[in-house]
Amino acid sequence: MTDNIIAVTDLMKSVSLVEYTQGRGGLPATLSEVARHYETMWGTAIANVADNTYLEADAEGNLIVLQRDVTSYSDEDKRRLRVTSEMLLGEMVNRIRRIDVQPTPNATVIPRAFLATVDGSIYLFALIAPGKQDLLMRMQTKMAELVKSPGLVPFNKFRGFRSGVRDMGDEGPTRFVDGELVEAFLDLDGEAQEKVAGYLETGVEEVRAIVEGLRRIH
Repeated sequence: MTDNIIAVTDLMKSVSLVEYTQGRGGLPATLSEVARHYETMWGTAIANVADNTYLEADAEGNLIVLQRDVTSYSDEDKRRLRVTSEMLLGEMVNRIRRIDVQPTPNATVIPRAFLATVDGSIYLFALIAPGKQDLLMRMQTKMAELVKSPGLVPFNKFRGFRSGVRDMGDEGPTRFVDGELVEAFLDLDGEAQEKVAGYLETGVEEVRAIVEGLRRIH
């Protein structure tokens, strides 16, 4: 709940935002739906992670970020929650707890929530600073080429959104960065690190400093 807006998710209708209005003059309090995500998802957890921005988890192990456009001139657009990011985590999240952390100056990411799964894992969700989004997403693309997973499963297949409705395994995550993959940069040999830095058109030491900063967060 944020102010008087409550985010609700269930196993049939994904996310709805309802507005609480306190009763006055003897009238009862009311709840009215003000926005909804219209895609079918078996939601298991939801949390507000930024202004008009929500992180949802579903029963099939996916994470999606939803955004409400409250500035639109169209009432229809205001009522529709738009997907901005999505990926397959691979575990069912049953609790998302928002956190508010004062970021350091020039922070690469801003921690916004802890996620707990039914398998006992705990993950940290963070928003990427606007000036670092392109760099980290391009770095993820290059790292996916260099890092070989157990069983040689392609990264896109491993992290691409997948549900009973649609499969994005060939395209990989959308505007989501896998922190574990990015942090694997520190385990690469010097030649591979040079390839990544060259692809990003920056120096190895600068990339290493960014990744070391990410690792210190957790």
